[in-house]
Amino acid sequence: MILVRDVFQAKYGRGGELVALFKEARQTWAAQYAGRVLTDLSGPFFTVITETEVETLDEWEKGNNAIFSLPEFGDWFSRMTPLVESGRREFYRIE
Repeated sequence: MILVRDVFQAKYGRGGELVALFKEARQTWAAQYAGRVLTDLSGPFFTVITETEVETLDEWEKGNNAIFSLPEFGDWFSRMTPLVESGRREFYRIE
């Protein structure tokens, strides 16, 4: 099992808006989108993390490609990008 973490640094004061958009995405694309949304209790302010568990990297890649090909995802993504200062993706094997 693999854990995929997308770590976003929201623009100052915009973390709540970013969380709301991720929750919207989770409801809209429940089968393909992040199972959890996390926010910071320490460290850099306005850090928002999404976590997804998949069996294989191939499964993650197929799901990622499928969601990015949806026209409505492009609309959602265009609302998300102005809220984000930076981000990164991390892959972990769950032992």
